[in-house]
Amino acid sequence: MDREIKIIHTADTHIGYRQYHNEVRRQDFLQAFSTVIDHAIEMKVDAVVHAGDLFDSRTPSLEDILDTMKLFSRLKEAKIPLLAIVGNHESKQSTQWLDLFESMELAIRLGTFPYMIEDVAFYGIDSVPRSKIPLFDFSAFKEPLDSSYNVLVMHQLMSPITVGEWDCASVIDSVPFHVDVMLLGDYHKYEKITVGDTWVTYCGSTERNSLAEEENRSYNTITISQKGIDISRRNIPTREFLRIPVSIGDPAKIYEDILSAVKEQDVENKVVFVEINGDDDSVSISYAEIEEMLLSRNVLVPGVRDLRKVAEDLFGQSVSISFYDPDEAIKNEIKKMSLSEGGLLVDEIVRDLSLPKTKVSDEAENRLGDLLDKMDFSKPMLLESLNEEISYYSSKSENETTLPSAPKVNIAKETEKYVINVHEIKAPESEKEPDMVAIETENKKYYDKNQKASAHAKPKQYNLGDYL
Repeated sequence: MDREIKIIHTADTHIGYRQYHNEVRRQDFLQAFSTVIDHAIEMKVDAVVHAGDLFDSRTPSLEDILDTMKLFSRLKEAKIPLLAIVGNHESKQSTQWLDLFESMELAIRLGTFPYMIEDVAFYGIDSVPRSKIPLFDFSAFKEPLDSSYNVLVMHQLMSPITVGEWDCASVIDSVPFHVDVMLLGDYHKYEKITVGDTWVTYCGSTERNSLAEEENRSYNTITISQKGIDISRRNIPTREFLRIPVSIGDPAKIYEDILSAVKEQDVENKVVFVEINGDDDSVSISYAEIEEMLLSRNVLVPGVRDLRKVAEDLFGQSVSISFYDPDEAIKNEIKKMSLSEGGLLVDEIVRDLSLPKTKVSDEAENRLGDLLDKMDFSKPMLLESLNEEISYYSSKSENETTLPSAPKVNIAKETEKYVINVHEIKAPESEKEPDMVAIETENKKYYDKNQKASAHAKPKQYNLGDYL
């Protein structure tokens, strides 16, 4: 190695996230990533590595896409390559947004073939659903011909750093070459450890995705030289989140106490949450009045967390109610469900507040239809996975499934036709299960009855999102 190689490692930029339904917060997420780009150009780094979740959604707005292109263009003008992988938030069925940027020569999608900078080889693994982790094929990786260091970029929750879906040691042992450093995304907190003689690090998210993310936001700078690998952290200036605790003393003076506590703080242009504590849950508090009072003091985002003991569950344990960041709470719960692409698609549709209720059924039909067209139904495991998800959503209620802050949709009726479609697709006779043959016969009449109607159906309308 003739010289030092310096790269920036960033991830979880979540561009397009209108946190708390606030447009200024959407701009904050873009500005945080813009700061990383500024620093990369100032430091004249050899590359910027993005470890996934560039966008917050797999359907970013045109404005978000154009803003991202402008940032990437600045790197291109500075002759700094952007090396990236696909995260779980932006992942699409086939062609990825990252492929669009690569076709415009604005980014390079890392994969199983090495991308070389001097004698440093970079590889990438896109976000892998939990159900597919045991099936991941490491034999596809091509060993570097001549490299001094090998870098593997992943977007995954990895143990032993966090309660991981995947294990760092097992990945390191499985790839057909030595991994010197793993650059990770998905976990929003900075971490750096060694696993054997391999450095493993999360850079953290570039903006706060929830009130719980209290530490400073950051990215990593990685220096690779003959002396070895050095990993350092650099903080990103972001909008301040402020908690103001208030304990209920005299119930008659609760609003005075809150106002007094707020006056002691500099709250202008900050995200501010008043946290109400105490054992007296008999006092009724108007959260709207508190939020109006915060707004009058030029708070950007006002919020209230009522942490009083308001009820007891069946086991006599206290239950507290928290009114903050419902979007993040929903995302965390959805992650725990381990849904595959079909289930995540349904979840996205029913929680899309920009989609009119009257359009939910049509949107579900069109997008699930596209999904089924692309799936390989010769694999029984895929059939079971889709049916499990359909059963899950159908069983939530006999008639309707409702997620928090979402329009209602009759999931049972909307998914019934796709259960039939799944089993109707013919596999080679040698691969058919006996019960599938019976199902095909049983449902033949259904298709005969609807064949004429489908032949006269209106041609499908496509947009850019269908292709990317």
